[in-house]
Amino acid sequence: MASLAEHLSRIEPDQWRLSHEFSQCVKSANEELFRCHDTRAAEHVLNLWLSAHQPCLFGRSAARQGLLSHCVLFESDLNQPDEHIRQVIQTARTEWTRRGFRGERSGFIITAVSRRLAYAAPGPALKALAQRLCSLYLLDDIECDRVYLDDLFLQAPALSGRVWRWRAGVNYFATNGDGRWWQDHRIPGGIAFSINSVGHMARSGAVSRLLKEGAATLGMNPTDLPPAPIDTLDKALLIAMQTIAGASDAVSGKATSLRPLVSGAPESHRCPAHFPSKLQAFDKCEYDGFYHTDYTIPSEYFLPEVERPAHVRQWNLDFTYLADAGVDNPAGVTMGTGQILRGTDCCGSYQQAKRERSMGQLVSLANEPRLDGIIGTEPTA
Repeated sequence: MASLAEHLSRIEPDQWRLSHEFSQCVKSANEELFRCHDTRAAEHVLNLWLSAHQPCLFGRSAARQGLLSHCVLFESDLNQPDEHIRQVIQTARTEWTRRGFRGERSGFIITAVSRRLAYAAPGPALKALAQRLCSLYLLDDIECDRVYLDDLFLQAPALSGRVWRWRAGVNYFATNGDGRWWQDHRIPGGIAFSINSVGHMARSGAVSRLLKEGAATLGMNPTDLPPAPIDTLDKALLIAMQTIAGASDAVSGKATSLRPLVSGAPESHRCPAHFPSKLQAFDKCEYDGFYHTDYTIPSEYFLPEVERPAHVRQWNLDFTYLADAGVDNPAGVTMGTGQILRGTDCCGSYQQAKRERSMGQLVSLANEPRLDGIIGTEPTA
């Protein structure tokens, strides 16, 4: 199996990019990132860009609120043996797990900052490199057009010895998406994998809100508690719909779009009355996309075409993981009282798997090897 450094040596420049500059926001961030030799400085540049230009409003909010953990790999790292790259990623992954357990982080971004990758031509060489990088992260063989997940945990207040666990989707982003039909998955600097658990964000937000309210009642100033921009799945559904509605009007139009509510649609597909009027005409359970938003590495991103190829299919995609019956009782869902789901493996129907990933599962610390070393002293069950 070829190493990441070997894959990097095979990357060809994007001839189309020679006559089509990056958009100004990407160009500026690129140059700043290419000058960085310090991880913290690169994280700062990435957070600024994400908070202003990330089409996904969950990612934008997380960047603004400091809820993202980063793993930055510079080109000097990418030319090291794979064992070095894997160790850098796994160290950052462990730190993300630790901070997620405390409710301080809901997202994780692994970014390979490289001028060669930023200017890379879409094609088999870049695809093979992306698969190898993802395999060093997930410690598994990676195929295109499949859903890959990671786990994120949160300490469950007042439940000694137990934590909540979510399955979080892993998604590919690349600088060469800028100006192409799939540009909603662009990021400056090279290529990246983004992991963001909406369910974890909502529940940790609810925990933080309740702790702040309790502290205020006792006359305390809980300044060290993490921010809570999203604290219910109801809010998360609203933001998810706004994200799809706000997709880039790229060279071939929007790659994702809300689905109009059909006449006679069941009540469960209608938006809550308190949602903005501009969303009321759309289905809250399903939407359309020319790429599968859950696939970790969509093969379409590595085609040479700038405009969307005619053979690319439109997918019927799903909001119901946020629009389940529990949305009518968001506090119960976000705090998990009476909404404990079992069996969060990625099996069964697509819609059921997404609901499970969002709502989380109550699990025992003793059964989670990923948490070894994360918690100083494990409480007894």
